[in-house]
Amino acid sequence: MNGLIIINKPQGITSYTVVKRVMKILKVRKAGHTGTLDPFAQGILVVCLNAGTKLVPFLVEEDKEYQAILHLGIETDTQDITGRIIKDNRPVRIANTQIGQAFERFQGKIMQVPPMYSALKYNGVPLYQLARKGKEIERAPREVEIKELSIVKIDSPRVFFRVVCSKGTYIRTLANDLGKYLGCGAFLEKLNRTRSGSFQLEDSVTLENLEKTSLNEVENKWIFSPSRALSSLQEITVDEEISRKLYQGKKISSSELKGKNQIFLNLNGKIKILNPQGDLIAIAEAKDHRILDLGQPVWKLLRVFNRERQEGPDGKTG
Repeated sequence: MNGLIIINKPQGITSYTVVKRVMKILKVRKAGHTGTLDPFAQGILVVCLNAGTKLVPFLVEEDKEYQAILHLGIETDTQDITGRIIKDNRPVRIANTQIGQAFERFQGKIMQVPPMYSALKYNGVPLYQLARKGKEIERAPREVEIKELSIVKIDSPRVFFRVVCSKGTYIRTLANDLGKYLGCGAFLEKLNRTRSGSFQLEDSVTLENLEKTSLNEVENKWIFSPSRALSSLQEITVDEEISRKLYQGKKISSSELKGKNQIFLNLNGKIKILNPQGDLIAIAEAKDHRILDLGQPVWKLLRVFNRERQEGPDGKTG
């Protein structure tokens, strides 16, 4: 069983636990997810299976979308609802217009200081372990991008909002920073990941449903092929001769592609390469053939996949 499965993670368990349960239920040897959800959070967790784990480094780069609740007037040590209250500024008296201005201020590229309660490591020790001992380590700010940030509803002290962000963004830190900017403090009360890359909640399955479904039915209903992933990348289809060489990891020169898919040879950047059956052969860095000598390789292969039919109904594994 190779490919991806989209799990609707419940609150109260770690992303690691989800992966382990998926491995046990589906009887797969290898699995990994494409972006941690905190235990208190719920929603989409993309789990790659067996050969599909080769996609993890590429899928972690994709945008993620969340629905969340910001709670004004209180700060916690974890920046979310699970933490200990460290500041209480209730009651909150902030105009809705001020809240709207704060949300506008945090759109685009911003700098974020990773929270102490995170899996980032200091001298090989996860920061959350140090935080539990009361230690505070200086962390360098990181640039992240808040691509969309909109208020859904304000019901003070709660602000319901939606956010689309780049990888590495801590939504609870965004909540904490919004609270500091407003001068009242805030924590993240609820978090639901509604999209990861091209995968949405309607693509997902709960662990409970997974456990009571036969493996054949799971494969037909909920396993996505590697070729379905990374829909944001442009793709090209090559013939059997080129496919065979790519499966062997051989470099392809621009002269070998002369007369084939000329429209695609002008691409730069990452691309998906498919065989005639629509299976994903490789992810590659494309180079514009017009700036290459005929003998130079036209693609830098970033990852080559095993030759296996990736088929299934309804385009799930096509």
